[in-house]
Amino acid sequence: MYFKAHQPIILASQSPRRRELLGQLGFDFRVIPSKIEEPKPYEFQDALSYVINCAEVKAADVADMNPDAVVIGSDTVVVCNGEILLKPEDKKQAMSTLQKLSGRSHEVITAVAIKSGNSEVQFHETTEVTFFELPESWIKAYTNTDDPYDKAGAYGIQTLSGLFVEGISGDYNTVVGLPISRLARKLSDAGWISLSGSRVQC
Repeated sequence: MYFKAHQPIILASQSPRRRELLGQLGFDFRVIPSKIEEPKPYEFQDALSYVINCAEVKAADVADMNPDAVVIGSDTVVVCNGEILLKPEDKKQAMSTLQKLSGRSHEVITAVAIKSGNSEVQFHETTEVTFFELPESWIKAYTNTDDPYDKAGAYGIQTLSGLFVEGISGDYNTVVGLPISRLARKLSDAGWISLSGSRVQC
């Protein structure tokens, strides 16, 4: 089962994980990452407001230059005890982040903003993730790789660091970076995509 798009679709994200998930729907789309500077978390009263705003500004930035397209912006944050854990800037920060997550539960929030002309749809999903107690040797070994440094919370559930995860409650793809099932429904409900019997070129 695949979908066909009724107008050009643009993913306003350079994330290879989001690109792969959107590709599962079966239609062609372009990737045009937003170049706008993201706001800072301290400018918002909570993590949800922050991540929604990030998704919205990404979608709006690319949509302004592509008014005939359906533009999808998305952003993901990891929240532990009310603290937003962004992508680590260096090994020290990556180790500190993973130590905070070790043996505890945290939330992963992914927000999605879809913009086409004057139409806009926005939604978010929250998934709870629980980590095992992490041996210090595992943290050190993992932070010696390149993997933690382009991921919110310094880990990717779809990579080797998925071994850190004891369990999840919610949508797995929300943790990966794009709640594709709900996104497909939103695109379909708005009439931007529809079911097709086979993979299509558009």
